[in-house]
Amino acid sequence: MTDGTRRSVVPGLIFITLGIIFLLNNFGAIDFEWDNFWAYIILLVGIIFWIGFLADRSKYGLIMPGTIFLVVGFMFIYCARYGWDEMEQIWPFFLLAPALGMFGMYLLGKHDRGLLIPAFILSALGIIFLLQSYYWLRYLWPVALIAIGASMLISKKSKDEQI
Repeated sequence: MTDGTRRSVVPGLIFITLGIIFLLNNFGAIDFEWDNFWAYIILLVGIIFWIGFLADRSKYGLIMPGTIFLVVGFMFIYCARYGWDEMEQIWPFFLLAPALGMFGMYLLGKHDRGLLIPAFILSALGIIFLLQSYYWLRYLWPVALIAIGASMLISKKSKDEQI
């Protein structure tokens, strides 16, 4: 694919994406209101970054901003539809968005292991805070940590007894 051909694909994909958004709105699958149009623009920017990466896979650095814009765009669309008080529960996705971008860059890029440490830290924090946001789940993850710790101690004790 030449550069001219690659450039002519992107505007077409943008129009297709916009057409899908408006069609889904007409069917009631999404609630597209002009006063919330800015949230769809954020989502569209993420799609454009990902299209840029898919058009030239050597530009894996586009995955990070593309993923962040997609996650944040979906968050804003969700809040615009169901109420901004929902942000109280979904704010941990602000931590998960760059984590997902780093995982994407690792998997689809040069497998740079340096991306994994911050990705795991952000993922762990994001998941803990997300679980903490939902009342019934805030009791589940500490119990899971206790169970994991207990199983580690039991397996260590049984290994020590075998020696």
